[in-house]
Amino acid sequence: MKVSVIIPTYNYGHLIIDTIDSIKRQTHANWEIIIVDDGSTDNTEQVVNTYVVNEPRIRFFRQHNAGPSAARNFALAEATGDFIQFLDADDLLEPHKFELQLALFQQKPTTDIVYGRVRYFTQNPTDEKQWLLTYWGENREWMPGISGHGPGFLPGSLKGSFAHISCFLFRKRIVDKAGQWDESKRAAEDYLFVLNCVLADGHFLFEDRKGSYALVRWHGNNASRNTRWIHEAERQMRLELVPRLAATGNTEAIRVNDEAIRALDLMTGNNWRKKFLSGGPFDFLKKGLRRLGLEKWARRIFYK
Repeated sequence: MKVSVIIPTYNYGHLIIDTIDSIKRQTHANWEIIIVDDGSTDNTEQVVNTYVVNEPRIRFFRQHNAGPSAARNFALAEATGDFIQFLDADDLLEPHKFELQLALFQQKPTTDIVYGRVRYFTQNPTDEKQWLLTYWGENREWMPGISGHGPGFLPGSLKGSFAHISCFLFRKRIVDKAGQWDESKRAAEDYLFVLNCVLADGHFLFEDRKGSYALVRWHGNNASRNTRWIHEAERQMRLELVPRLAATGNTEAIRVNDEAIRALDLMTGNNWRKKFLSGGPFDFLKKGLRRLGLEKWARRIFYK
């Protein structure tokens, strides 16, 4: 079982070697890495080519700057594996990820996507004491850990991005069925791709197994730090999903998506509701309502 690891990169010459090394340390050795440089202006090409000169399992390509989705589509056309791992150029994988997750595919042949937990780090990814469960708000698990497929799975998947893209391991067949990444998008494009897999009736399996975590580096250049940009991109993506969801006739999925759009409208606006929803000076109120079990009740009143 061969895994194709797809790494789009832009000006990450100072970090990408760590990412490559995390694949070279995988206990499952049947893999290939396809790196697509999206028009970097740093020394990425030199660093990668010098490092992988004697490693035929790693291929490097360059393209004019067209965004990470275009880079991923380019790499998919070159992939020869039975499974696909998307990995950002500043992130890492635990060494047993492929071994453990491929075993789950063998145990449950109808499964299309296996995924596990994510941990965040700022300095040393091997020091578990430095790991964070999240990089916003309270330091607690945020992934719901949902499994399933079809109409019953769709509403839950629409409640919010339910895993980091590096957590997933995809069968190539579901990637082909879901279609290409949307190259017009520079944010929320990963969540859209996962939702396309859901809409293509992909079978998702969540398994929390130590050794299979995605390790996400949190630093000053993370695109996720620009929350307003991310929220607006997700809002637009969800608006574009409306006719596709309507075509499914799944009323619960339609309702969940509509509620998310309304929440994102508030989060991208400039009003007191945005401040309450996002925390800030009202965070103590949110925590108090949460302790009393009244947060959901308050949201229904304020954001309907």
